[in-house]
Amino acid sequence: MSVGKELFEQDLKVALRAAASAYKRKRFVIVGSAALLATYPDAPSFLRLSADIDMFPIRKLDTTDYQSGDEEVGQASAFEVEHEFYIERLGDWTMLSQPEGWFERCVKYSTIGEIDGDQVSVDGYCLQPLDLAYNKLEAGRDKDLNFVAGLLNEEIISLTELENFIKEGCPHEDFLPAIAKNLDLIKAAM
Repeated sequence: MSVGKELFEQDLKVALRAAASAYKRKRFVIVGSAALLATYPDAPSFLRLSADIDMFPIRKLDTTDYQSGDEEVGQASAFEVEHEFYIERLGDWTMLSQPEGWFERCVKYSTIGEIDGDQVSVDGYCLQPLDLAYNKLEAGRDKDLNFVAGLLNEEIISLTELENFIKEGCPHEDFLPAIAKNLDLIKAAM
């Protein structure tokens, strides 16, 4: 099992191709740190270090035939052994508390893959850096706060931008205290 490796843009392509084949879907949302590969593929290595790529397939609401492909690309799969990272399939519930318009702000990243032998265009909708930082601040784990601190220190986002984004975009007032506390922890360490 992988404890993490430096991911590159090519790994995002590999993940999207493998996810298309495993999950029989053409469109995915990338929500974890690997989303940065679409906007800043040359970000410092510590921002690209991960054991997995977090994503979920975009559902067709009238589809009832979804079947998991986790055994093909998830943790402890042959895919993980070969590529030294795995795909962590999340649900669209991950984005329920994200500021409105997050999908429209995503950076579309496309590659060619296969589903059941047919060549298809596979699209990854990657969270842009401010949405990614917000998502990580809400999660609030040490690794998430370190990632946001890295985005700030590397000037990928600015503190002013992030504070304004939180203030203007937080969809649930109840979340603000925890998000503000997490941001304060980062600011105190800078």
